[in-house]
Amino acid sequence: MSNSDIVNALIFSHKFKIEGQIHLPFRDSYRGRLSDHLNSGRMPAFIPVTDAKVFDLKDKLLFNTRCVIVNRNQIETIIEVEDEIKP
Repeated sequence: MSNSDIVNALIFSHKFKIEGQIHLPFRDSYRGRLSDHLNSGRMPAFIPVTDAKVFDLKDKLLFNTRCVIVNRNQIETIIEVEDEIKP
């Protein structure tokens, strides 16, 4: 998997903010945008987010983990971050 398959993202649910990496299966295709994948029926209901930091909504770090699985239906907002996420 190349770096173009990895999207640095900020994910907001009603309880948490998650910073991490989403691995996209077809990033280099003509429909390779993050929004295309999230709206596709081919994207799984549960999305693995690697190198994750999980915060409460007041920005208190709750924990770091190699992988957290996020229910796609619980995502309220997702932001694709061009560069590596910095604190």
